[in-house]
Amino acid sequence: MVLSEQYQQQIINTIKELPEEKLAVVVDFVTSLKGEYQPCADKNIVKLGGLWEGFEPTDKEIQEARKEIWHHLDTKTTR
Repeated sequence: MVLSEQYQQQIINTIKELPEEKLAVVVDFVTSLKGEYQPCADKNIVKLGGLWEGFEPTDKEIQEARKEIWHHLDTKTTR
């Protein structure tokens, strides 16, 4: 028996021993696990390809942007 088949059989045997009121909990848990491990293609992915294409900021532009952001954050915290 392959390892995953052993796990499957162990899971089935354990589920059969559970009281019926606990089965809904098992279904919810397994469903949530399944959702966590779906391939990326199934998830809503927003592709931003080309968004920054051709944009090459200079050091000066980066410094100015940082100053602007910090100024904006400073004014928000002093309000």
